[in-house]
Amino acid sequence: MCRLMLTGLEKVYRDKKQEKKAVQNLTVSFEHGVYGLLGENGAGKTTLMRMIVGILKPTQGQITCDGIPIRQLGGTYRNLLGYLPQDFGYYKDFSAVRFLNYIAALKAIDSKIAKERIDNLLETVGLTEARNKKLKTFSGGMLRRIGIAQALLNEPKILILDEPTAGLDPRERVRFRNIISALGKNRIVILSTHIVSDVEYIADQIMIMKQGAFIKTGTQAQILEPVAGCVWKCVVSEKEAEELNATYAVSNLRGSEREGQVELRVVSQKSPHQDAKAMEPVLEDAYLYYYLCERNHHRGAWE
Repeated sequence: MCRLMLTGLEKVYRDKKQEKKAVQNLTVSFEHGVYGLLGENGAGKTTLMRMIVGILKPTQGQITCDGIPIRQLGGTYRNLLGYLPQDFGYYKDFSAVRFLNYIAALKAIDSKIAKERIDNLLETVGLTEARNKKLKTFSGGMLRRIGIAQALLNEPKILILDEPTAGLDPRERVRFRNIISALGKNRIVILSTHIVSDVEYIADQIMIMKQGAFIKTGTQAQILEPVAGCVWKCVVSEKEAEELNATYAVSNLRGSEREGQVELRVVSQKSPHQDAKAMEPVLEDAYLYYYLCERNHHRGAWE
């Protein structure tokens, strides 16, 4: 097992007109388990991950592995890493097995060891029967699974996955989550996404990121605790639904069995309607709560 530590980490992008803090003053440690990094597009997740894998250099702060700065560790640190970027590059005319052999060679893995690992990994990700098919014939889900396999070739202690389920259908997303969950038992897995369900069932720790900073971290129970009593369900007329939607944070809206009525799920510190019933919060409610509670609009929900 290894311990990854981020201390006072910042990344600032500057041009002639302005500067933007993509990541600001993050201090956090990672040990074994699955860490779900949750945030909307532009929150700073990809920038953070690129610093962790060493592609980007922090503007300030440092990243250490077992107490040693990763810049000092060099190749030793890279050997601990497995990385699946959001935009996964591959050679379309390579078969799955040829591609994995190519990546193994780039990682300087002995050919005999590589063969055994490739066979095992293709089985792990459910692609043994497709091993000789060209990657250009693969579905999006199959390509993401090949991406996982290449990231695991060097048996990494730290696995970084940036938006790994982007574009996948529900079935492939579930399959992918199951693979990731199993991988977190004996390594650090950091998974970034803006899809709440990707981390709801598998993350040991959840980190909600907004404008380059963590606004809430903890287990799912710790994330949900402050939201208890702030989730409501009500069935109202279509006109009332429009008014409530303009005032409150609505996490779900759907037609009701009653004709002309709409069922709303509302995140609010006070009851949004006289007939509203309190509901148990789920992670999607909490995500909305932390993102909206500091904003000026939807003020009625928080006053």
